[in-house]
Amino acid sequence: MSKNFKFQVLFFLLLFILNFEYDVVGSEAVIKRTGIVPVELKCEYLSNPEGIDIPDPRFYWKLVSDENGQYQTAYQVLVATSAENLNKNIGDALDSKKTRSRQNTHVVYMGSKLKPASTYFWKVKVWDKNSKSSEWSKTAIFTTGLFTESDWKNAQWIAWKPQQEWETEWWRKKEIEEKCTELYLPSYFGARMSMWERYYFHNDKPYDPAPLYRKEFSPKKQVKTARAFISGIGYYELFINGKRVGDHVLDPGWTNYKNTILYATYDVTNHIKQGENAIGVMLGRGNYGMIAIDHWGFYQKSGYIGQPRLKCRFIIEYTDGTDDNIVSDLSWKVTGGPILYDCPHMGELYDANKEIKGWSEPGLNDTAWDKVQPAPSPGGEMKAQLCQPIRIVKKFNPKAVYPEDFGAQRIDAGTNMAGWIRVKVDAPKGSQIIIYYGENRNPLDHDQPGGYQQMAYVAKGVPGEIAECHFSYKGFRYVTIKGHVKTLTPDDIEICQVNTDVPLVGDFNSSDSTLNNIHRICTKAMISNLHSIPTDCPHREKNGWMGDAVTGIEFGMANYDLAALITKFTRDIFDTQDSEGRMSTIAPDNEYTKGLSPLWSSACVHLPWYMYNYYGDTRLFERYWEKMKLYTDGVWKYKQVEGKPGIFTDVLADWCSPHGNISDEGPEVYTTMNFFLVLKRLSYMANKLGKKNDAAEYEKQSEQVRNAIYRYCFDEKNIVFGGVNLSDYRQGPNAMALQYEIVKPEHWNQVLEKLLNDTSVNRHNHFYGGIFTGHTLWELMPKTGNAELAYKVAVNDTHPGYGYMLKNGATTVWEHWDDKASHIHYFMGFVDNFLIRHIAGINSDLNNPGFKTVRIEPKFIESLSNSSANYNSIHGQISVKWERTSPSTYSVQVFVPVNCDAEFVFPEKCIEPKIDGSSVKLLKDEKTNKNFVRIKSGNYLVDFKTGNFN
Repeated sequence: MSKNFKFQVLFFLLLFILNFEYDVVGSEAVIKRTGIVPVELKCEYLSNPEGIDIPDPRFYWKLVSDENGQYQTAYQVLVATSAENLNKNIGDALDSKKTRSRQNTHVVYMGSKLKPASTYFWKVKVWDKNSKSSEWSKTAIFTTGLFTESDWKNAQWIAWKPQQEWETEWWRKKEIEEKCTELYLPSYFGARMSMWERYYFHNDKPYDPAPLYRKEFSPKKQVKTARAFISGIGYYELFINGKRVGDHVLDPGWTNYKNTILYATYDVTNHIKQGENAIGVMLGRGNYGMIAIDHWGFYQKSGYIGQPRLKCRFIIEYTDGTDDNIVSDLSWKVTGGPILYDCPHMGELYDANKEIKGWSEPGLNDTAWDKVQPAPSPGGEMKAQLCQPIRIVKKFNPKAVYPEDFGAQRIDAGTNMAGWIRVKVDAPKGSQIIIYYGENRNPLDHDQPGGYQQMAYVAKGVPGEIAECHFSYKGFRYVTIKGHVKTLTPDDIEICQVNTDVPLVGDFNSSDSTLNNIHRICTKAMISNLHSIPTDCPHREKNGWMGDAVTGIEFGMANYDLAALITKFTRDIFDTQDSEGRMSTIAPDNEYTKGLSPLWSSACVHLPWYMYNYYGDTRLFERYWEKMKLYTDGVWKYKQVEGKPGIFTDVLADWCSPHGNISDEGPEVYTTMNFFLVLKRLSYMANKLGKKNDAAEYEKQSEQVRNAIYRYCFDEKNIVFGGVNLSDYRQGPNAMALQYEIVKPEHWNQVLEKLLNDTSVNRHNHFYGGIFTGHTLWELMPKTGNAELAYKVAVNDTHPGYGYMLKNGATTVWEHWDDKASHIHYFMGFVDNFLIRHIAGINSDLNNPGFKTVRIEPKFIESLSNSSANYNSIHGQISVKWERTSPSTYSVQVFVPVNCDAEFVFPEKCIEPKIDGSSVKLLKDEKTNKNFVRIKSGNYLVDFKTGNFN
């Protein structure tokens, strides 16, 4: 063996030893990797996203290590225009060089100008606390979308019918239907009709079926790559050579089409073949062409209503570097397809006998098809859909199928949910099958939310038929099928859960089954209401109510990765704003209640605030700062109560309160206190953006509002906050005054004592109010040392409360406490904040947001023996698991992500605190007077003894 070879062996052995540590446990040696490794690379919150149309996208990566206390000291990002360049460590689009920074989120691309319709490859390596470099990460990819209108290469909006002909016929039908309305939701027309009645109502000239578009083409050379950019509104399904492209459903996401239109991007390389090819697109009406005469006015002429239309570009790149484009233009052909009727609220009718074999394949004789017509642009800016699409995320067989009278069959999915069913049809040709969905055990109970939710199917009598929805989804637990004579079994039916495909990132567990079930119904309600926007309910309205988002999105973020979706929804919210700052109560909108609710539209400030807390995101502050200012200007200008300066009125209030939606005290106190919080948050944002003058102005305005609240909403004699109108004691105004720090120090204790007394004595351990009352109380009580009382409220099984919901069979959170409306509403799921933030104890730190610093402060409830929660944050997994090991001894297992730190807050009467068996010296928080210890990243066992926790 040569000396040179021996030297090489010793050298690599030394490197190996330096890169690993050995922990000896008994007789076993456990190898631990030191240093840090970058993993889970993302761009704009998404893994390998398609169609980025932002010139300066942001990069994210998580870090892992087996070593406690590790953190990043520097990074290097490479972005290349080819995999070959990246493999050679050539960042021809960006080479950040070694950048000294602990930042591993929101790292802004600052390379060469991104080209449209292009693929970029990127990777990162990092340096740890010892200045040791990691290996390069695995390669991640992002593709760019179309940045400007010229990037669409003259693609046109195309439709089936001439625009004027379509408009004349559409409004003729609406004129007839408006003479036949009755006050039922979701549609004033046809709500109590079957699908057959809805379709045949205009029997002489029914609504057009869902159109099928096709275009044949032949690549001129050898294909290297192919990509599709497509927007079909309301919804589309894309096919190439007879095969479905992608797994998106109900795509693109809903927007106000006059302001924003989303398109999707697909890599279709594997769908293209040499020789003849065909593109096929089926369009549904969606929310763009909904048939319903809806309560919220989307059907009106003043809105964006229109016939389904298509805009697309397919780029074929050849191996020689040249390319070709196929775009939507007047060369395409169109005809009607098997979906004879479709509407998000009114359901859909599919006639399998109308299917056209080979309609999206080359070689079809389409001479009888119509030529497409040019369609006017809906008006909105074309933007890439940079959030997770809606998908069928889960399939399962029903809990039970059982017979009903007259040959009907009923299905129990076992839980409330959103989606549809897939039925294996075995029926003679021409059989008319109708499927009803509902929350109630009898889906034909019309008074339940959503009324008659339906899908109808006409069989063609061949093996392998499947009946399922394409362009509408339902909110349901139970399903009734009529017209299918043959008995169905659970194996003949698949329940399809359909929602925006956001990853699950959180969980909670404890020794109390009631708390666990509360968590379960909250998270199920949340996921059942994510359909490109956070909806109020998946049946009756399907609208993006902003007040629901104000009170419900925080707990949603603790359980699901909502960063990309809420970024999209924030744009939807600002798309409702007019030049005076007035905004609607729902987004998307058609001017519904525009300017009438500062309380609901305050989501325009609160959602960017939640994004900052959960993800450390300040881009929404920057992007929408002027619009947020305009919102506050509009509130001051239009919503002050005459004769009561600094007090604001509203069309809504503390919704779903046992006292009533708008009860005796009036909406003003809730709107005004919330506006105080808005102003305080805007002042903070302004400081964060370096806008000192704006910050000072909002502080000044908040003091004006505080003074007005004390003048018009405070009873100085009884030390109680209330409405501008006389009423009995209300928990909400007093809780909000405390939580938002409106209360002056001299009144704090008395206001809190009265609130505690009303909750525990007068209301027998109930929080008694609506969504703003509850959202506030579940945060206030544990923060003021009253977690035990909050726990009693949570598990109380009498009305009103979550225990009461569970006792009455709830599988998702209800809309009202008294079980009188929807059973699938997420906006009262805010109790989950109490479970995760306070019982388990996982909190963000406003001074270091996005869980860069984790504040761990469990509340050791006397009735619980253990609790745990996990949260996969933007930085990585956070875990807290505590257990009472004896009446006065507690053990807490804590995991903090690499590159983060934590503050562990101990109970007041704590003795013998230890971390990993070693005693620790506690620090004192001067503001809160709480004892805490700072913890670096890693895995730790915290032990301590204590006495009374009350």
